[in-house]
Amino acid sequence: MLTVKLIGCALILIGCSAVGFSAAKLYRLRVKQLEAFLRLIKHIRAQIEYYRAPLDRIFDGYEDDMLYECGFLDGARASGAVGGFEACRGRLYLSGGEADELAGFFEGLGRHNADEESAHCAYYERWLDEVLSKAVAELPKRQKLCRAFGLLAGFLSAILLL
Repeated sequence: MLTVKLIGCALILIGCSAVGFSAAKLYRLRVKQLEAFLRLIKHIRAQIEYYRAPLDRIFDGYEDDMLYECGFLDGARASGAVGGFEACRGRLYLSGGEADELAGFFEGLGRHNADEESAHCAYYERWLDEVLSKAVAELPKRQKLCRAFGLLAGFLSAILLL
């Protein structure tokens, strides 16, 4: 009987720990997605400033694994930047405010002349750089907290079973 309890305790500990480590991984994915959108905005700005490229050609020639995984690039190529962002919004690990702000960027894209578009991209580039800096700074703390809570919940649950 004691062996069954110990096995149950071990399984609960492993399960809770896995949940904590999975939550920590989601924070890392958030940082990677922010980095991917920052690279995209820099690319859009460069294409507009140097080549005066239209938006459909900018997205056609752009490659980024993270933006493929979340479905943005396929959506942007099929139905434009706004449609692509809305299609992938549910698969992003961004806060609601961050997602709304990025949606505002894509909604404002393509509505101005080239100089205004460049300024539009530069504004969002600075904003996203700030958000990314904060996310990178707090990443180790958040990951450590998630892992610690997962382990703590597992230990406490296991003790309660004994």
